[in-house]
Amino acid sequence: MLRRSLLRIALLSCITFNVLAQTALNELASHPVWQQLLHTGQTPVSGESKPFYLATEGSENPLAELQATLSAFKQNPQSQCRYPARRLFLKRYYPARYFPAVQCVDYQAYLDAFVTDSLSLIYASGYLGNPASMFGHVFLKFNSDGVHDLLDNTFSFGARVPDSDNKLAYIIKGISGGYEGHFTNQKYHHHDLTYNESELRNLWEYRLGLERSEVEFILAHLWELENTSMTYYFFRQNCAYQLAKLLELVIDTPLTEPGKYQVMPVDLIMRLNKAENSSPLYKNVRFHGSRQQALYKHYSQLNSEQQNTLMTILTAPVAQTTELLAALDDEDAKPVIDTLYDYVAFQEVRQDDVAAELQEKKRLAMSKRFAMPPGKVEWQNITPVAPHYAQFTSLLQTGLAVNNDVSAVMLRYRANYYDLLTYNPGRIPFSELSTFDLRLAYSDNRELSVQQFNLLKVINLNASQTGLPGDDALAWKLALGYRQQSKQCRHCGSAFVEGFVGKAWSPGAGHVFYGAVSGTATSSNRMGGNLAAGAEVGGVITVTPKLAISFSAGHQWYVNALSEHRQYVQVESRWLINQQWDLRATYEYLGQAEAGVHISYYY
Repeated sequence: MLRRSLLRIALLSCITFNVLAQTALNELASHPVWQQLLHTGQTPVSGESKPFYLATEGSENPLAELQATLSAFKQNPQSQCRYPARRLFLKRYYPARYFPAVQCVDYQAYLDAFVTDSLSLIYASGYLGNPASMFGHVFLKFNSDGVHDLLDNTFSFGARVPDSDNKLAYIIKGISGGYEGHFTNQKYHHHDLTYNESELRNLWEYRLGLERSEVEFILAHLWELENTSMTYYFFRQNCAYQLAKLLELVIDTPLTEPGKYQVMPVDLIMRLNKAENSSPLYKNVRFHGSRQQALYKHYSQLNSEQQNTLMTILTAPVAQTTELLAALDDEDAKPVIDTLYDYVAFQEVRQDDVAAELQEKKRLAMSKRFAMPPGKVEWQNITPVAPHYAQFTSLLQTGLAVNNDVSAVMLRYRANYYDLLTYNPGRIPFSELSTFDLRLAYSDNRELSVQQFNLLKVINLNASQTGLPGDDALAWKLALGYRQQSKQCRHCGSAFVEGFVGKAWSPGAGHVFYGAVSGTATSSNRMGGNLAAGAEVGGVITVTPKLAISFSAGHQWYVNALSEHRQYVQVESRWLINQQWDLRATYEYLGQAEAGVHISYYY
């Protein structure tokens, strides 16, 4: 009898132990860090030489992958070298006997190459000259304790784009998931050369408040992702999304906006600043200005006499360079010479071949500088407002519009990014970049109509900030989508493509005016024709930091019906409340006048 009782107790204990063990295994398989190591809920990871997942259904079944990992670590200890992040995670919950001793020579060499004590997330501002760069970029920099950071290692995520693909192919494939994305490791000087020097983009470095062990955990997972790929989606599973998920391995807060499908690089920066308990997840922000930014910073600190001297040097014959500098005392001449050097360096990036005359002026100025007493110019350290202070990238808007005594409730959704009046530090000044911008009207006679749907709208006024020769470019616009052709009707919409090319002028900070040749193509000739061409003028006026006004007016003639023409006027004012709210007042004329007031919510 006693023996039977002992057997029953032993059997019950075994069953209880197995149940508890299975429960613990299930709980561990549902742990968010484990699931993130497997990229559960994302596009599966594909191994290029070996499968990334150990279990057949590992991409969809975290429990099966957990069991396969534990089994592999026991039966083939060397597999721990392939999955160091999994090993580090599982060691928190399992005793040492689950992890037989093993020498990971290659992985240790990898760690030795990443001598680092901190991690930075770097944001590169947008570059409208390339669809791949319009929305900015983010990458990780592993900081060493050396004096110079150009040799620091970085990791970034991007799409593998064949050289044969043009910009249109990139847009279509990027949106639809036609590319594979992967992580790449490069030295920081590569990004500095590409962004700061070649594309004249500013960089903001956010040093994260992570422990050394957390940095090593991220490095361990990046090792696991070597020679792997994931489907790349331009608006979702892009550089910002993948880095957000990578950082969530060690940061216990969501780094993508809940309920928001698209993820922009600046969204990740804003989430770092919008962490729980109102405490940012970074220690400090460091600005790395482009060559263009260096020119602007120094030029803005010259007095009017120095600015006039610099302008005269650039426009006068070479022979007058030394004479013009000699008219200034040494302390006034030094800033002019330094700014001239910045200007030539800026032009060397903008132009393939800088004129020999300009190079000679630089040589004469530098000769003058070397003949002066030693001493540096005491420039003020002017840092632009960081991008995480900008308004958020997605927009919901509602308001009321009145058109010929008919009122309508206006509803608007814009997936991203910003318009001419959005408060947008860290982005290209006097520009607009918006996608999937839908505007609906619900009139007082209970009719719902689509007023406009902009698939894409890009404006870059390219106004000079200095007035110096070559510090500007053509102002341009490209927009395409669907809209009502006149304010006189609610159901007269058509697809359209429009744009302009011209020149812009900035008389002072926050103000810009432009004139351009414009063109419009529509899918319907209901208003007179399919093709129209004409002229447009417009601008942006910043009255106060909170109040800004944009306006445009144009007149076009239909190319295929010259007797017909169209006129349009748009005026919009914005009153900034904060990062998430502003008020707008609008006036628009397109065959008939319409005025409205709107409240905007950004998220």
